[in-house]
Amino acid sequence: MEENYQLEKEYTIPLEIFREAYIQFQKKYVFPKKRILIAVLCVIGAISAVMGFSSENGQYAFFLFSFVMFAFAVKTWYDPRKLRRNLVESVSALGEPVYKIGVSESFIDISTVADDMSNVEDTEDMEDDPLPEKTRISFADGLKTEEYDKFFLIIPDNASLYILPKEKFTEKELEILRAIPINVQGGKNAI
Repeated sequence: MEENYQLEKEYTIPLEIFREAYIQFQKKYVFPKKRILIAVLCVIGAISAVMGFSSENGQYAFFLFSFVMFAFAVKTWYDPRKLRRNLVESVSALGEPVYKIGVSESFIDISTVADDMSNVEDTEDMEDDPLPEKTRISFADGLKTEEYDKFFLIIPDNASLYILPKEKFTEKELEILRAIPINVQGGKNAI
């Protein structure tokens, strides 16, 4: 079945663009929640430390609890950075797969067209692994799109994102991407 696309284009995502886009995604959707959790853990740890200084009995238990709260706060701060580093390493090991986007009046289709296997060492297991099916994102599902200097982020929900590097699109194609309807209040980077 032939789709009626306003824009249909194949593209790749350079590793630097991927890293920068994922950082922006984390800044907006991951770090705010983590900051609140870190603050709560630090406050609980500080209260526990103060209680340890003022208590004559169970002083060590308060200090131990305080240490555990501060350790959880440090872990909560470090986890998103570790996740980003591991994700970027995994993406770099894949090379630059070729993706395809199709933009219609009511949805976006994104699919993987081909894999660049130049950086993958063990390709035996991957020969039988088919490419994933295309993903259809309806505009009615609360799609968020954000424009940055070098890329667009398409965010269907707060747990996934799609990156479109601007350098791979002409000015006319960029205008079609900017016209994608969104169902959220725009921030400074929202389209």
